[in-house]
Amino acid sequence: MCFSATGSFALSGILIGIGAASVVRSASPSHRMLAAAPILFGAQQAAEGVVWLTVGAPSDAMVQRLAVDVFLGFALVVWPLWVPLSLQRLERDAGRRRILTGLCWFAGIVSASAAVLLSRWQSFAQVAGHSLRYDYPGTSNAALHLLLVLAYIVSTVLPFFVSTSKLARTLGLTLVLSVVAAALIRREALTSVWCFFAAILSGVIFLAVNRVQEPIAAPA
Repeated sequence: MCFSATGSFALSGILIGIGAASVVRSASPSHRMLAAAPILFGAQQAAEGVVWLTVGAPSDAMVQRLAVDVFLGFALVVWPLWVPLSLQRLERDAGRRRILTGLCWFAGIVSASAAVLLSRWQSFAQVAGHSLRYDYPGTSNAALHLLLVLAYIVSTVLPFFVSTSKLARTLGLTLVLSVVAAALIRREALTSVWCFFAAILSGVIFLAVNRVQEPIAAPA
């Protein structure tokens, strides 16, 4: 689905449509930030569509650089903060809400750090098989890379399992399985290939937020 410019733009339109429908039909205001996630996925895929159109074209280098920055900005700056904040908004258990608030502050640091590092690393895209691979020539520190990956996981995965919401648990399991599957399919182009599974996550969100009212687990 996201292995060409056409696929990226088509998926973008579908995701934005799913997101808009999810927001409009959301069961409660507290769910709307999470319900809007497919819209962001759609915007991210539109940016990758531009990357596809400009990759390997020196005359479009500036446009490509902007599209790469937008795509990676969503992946590494927006999502680490969006996930815990959207789950904190719908959490009803006071103790778990405090933990999620702490994760939001941590995620803010992760997102700010990612924004600074992306501005320094001069990232670029290249075709890897039938996908895009994003490289970061400004970094060669393996320890730093591992630390950033762990911080990213804490921000984007852990909140789903802290939340008492059944919707969050379902999304968290779907996310983990999706990333593992994407890594097995094409690890060197993981950032790009994972967009295929973004469509699955968006579908899960759409189905979940259309419930009249999601049952929330009883406080521990």
